[in-house]
Amino acid sequence: MLYNPAAVNALITELAGYHKDISTERHNAETAANNLLKEGWQSGDGGASAAFQQKHKTLIDDLDDLLVLLAKGKDNVQAALDKAMATDQKVADDFTW
Repeated sequence: MLYNPAAVNALITELAGYHKDISTERHNAETAANNLLKEGWQSGDGGASAAFQQKHKTLIDDLDDLLVLLAKGKDNVQAALDKAMATDQKVADDFTW
């Protein structure tokens, strides 16, 4: 199998970095929304407050879905690399005299 372990490890690191960055942004969005609703809007369940909360929930749900996909993608890439390296080792072991 042709692959570059260094490049695959860089991809894994990059995916983990994206996951961390998006997790941070998700947290920041939650904090900002809570502060806005607590301090800025007193309109109750109707009007702009409700519309904002609905859009914010959609954003958070989308970010959560993205985080799940990133984590799964990173895990799948890591598993593929581990399998490839194990296969390479088995092939190398077959040539040991």
